[in-house]
Amino acid sequence: FGPGDHVITTMLEHNSVLRPLYLLEEAGLELTILPADQNGCICYEDIEKAIRPNTKGIICTHASNLTGNMVDIGRIGRFCRKIGLLFVVDASQTAGVFDINMEEMGIDVLCFTGHKGLLGPQGTGGICVRQGVAVRPLIVGGSGVHSYSKAHPEDMPTALEAGTLNGHGIAGLYAALRYIQETGMEQIRERELFLMRQFYDGVRTIPGVTIYGDFMGQRAPIVSLNIRDYDSGEVADELAYHYEIYTRAGAHCAPLMHRALGTESTGAVRFSMSHFNTEAEIDEAVRAVHEIAEG
Repeated sequence: FGPGDHVITTMLEHNSVLRPLYLLEEAGLELTILPADQNGCICYEDIEKAIRPNTKGIICTHASNLTGNMVDIGRIGRFCRKIGLLFVVDASQTAGVFDINMEEMGIDVLCFTGHKGLLGPQGTGGICVRQGVAVRPLIVGGSGVHSYSKAHPEDMPTALEAGTLNGHGIAGLYAALRYIQETGMEQIRERELFLMRQFYDGVRTIPGVTIYGDFMGQRAPIVSLNIRDYDSGEVADELAYHYEIYTRAGAHCAPLMHRALGTESTGAVRFSMSHFNTEAEIDEAVRAVHEIAEG
């Protein structure tokens, strides 16, 4: 993407998507950000309305890291393929838990981190690029091959791998992938969604608790909430110090999503369920939210 191109994205995005686009926008890229409603959902009809003659691609997340709402990437991918747009997907919240088929879903570039659903070390991740799509590297340098050339190699994946690779992290990610294959992704997903639903059902009727997101459709196994008018950081500290329950509070690197939800000033407290959690731990988390809400 470059000056004069038009790209469409959404308010659901993480800063890892938004900030590079903002830099490109300063250099002449035209950017449309699709709005989200009060539940954090986009309207798919808005995508077609946003298309311009110079539209080159759509970039979106598979699931919001704040609400857990999932985007129908298959629907968007088929639309992109129909009219010849590039489709880039951020699967950081879903890789390792939900099935993704780039060919069937019309995805040209799939990006993911290794430290979430893939259960790998921090500082790992990957990018899957459809053959025929050229990716301009951000960093060039040592590659171990073509050492006498002034230019960085263009062949993938060397084109995107300047310098010494994170071999230790990659080995850890490989071990995590083996564990997922042995355990079964479907089993992991069903367990996490079961625990997520247990927690949601336990806290949704507590007076003073506000929960964010759409819980009617397919979603990632997270629940974000606020308690009364308390700052989310204070709630997270209370959960950590008095209950040994560790959550993520604040803005979650998703500023536009907080704007859509009206939580820019308070942030939100995110509970992320793992298949390693127990039902007893979920009950304890529900009890903690009850007690904090009661003051």
